[in-house]
Amino acid sequence: MPNTERRDGGIVLVISVLTCGFYLFYWYYKIYEELEGLAGETPTGNGYWVDCLLNIVTCSLYGIFVDYKISQQIHALYLQHQAPNPPDTANTAILLDIAAFFTGYFTNFITSAIHQDHLNKLVRHMEQDEPSAFQAPPMPSPLDPR
Repeated sequence: MPNTERRDGGIVLVISVLTCGFYLFYWYYKIYEELEGLAGETPTGNGYWVDCLLNIVTCSLYGIFVDYKISQQIHALYLQHQAPNPPDTANTAILLDIAAFFTGYFTNFITSAIHQDHLNKLVRHMEQDEPSAFQAPPMPSPLDPR
């Protein structure tokens, strides 16, 4: 399984607020890396730096599309791995990202926290379904007559 880092959604929200959103540059970089490892491609099909530049050039309008695609990709991964309760947060992401223009981008921080929470749940499900390669074989019981 690809290496994914668990980040608490609440911590993503708090650090984003404390750093006035600068933490999200790192967070999006890591999410792109992790989703590419899980799905074989980034949410938009572009590299992180291309999407980052497009987001800056469009004054964050492109970011609405990026969060929409992240929501879709997480949903597709839930379905692919048969995880329970696949979240369909695409519309929520769009609404929160549009509202971000009126809330000082605070609601965009919430979108990222929601994505992180759903990604954590997916990875936890995948870990439970995949037996560990490091699991030792069961020890025979001393009372076993073999």
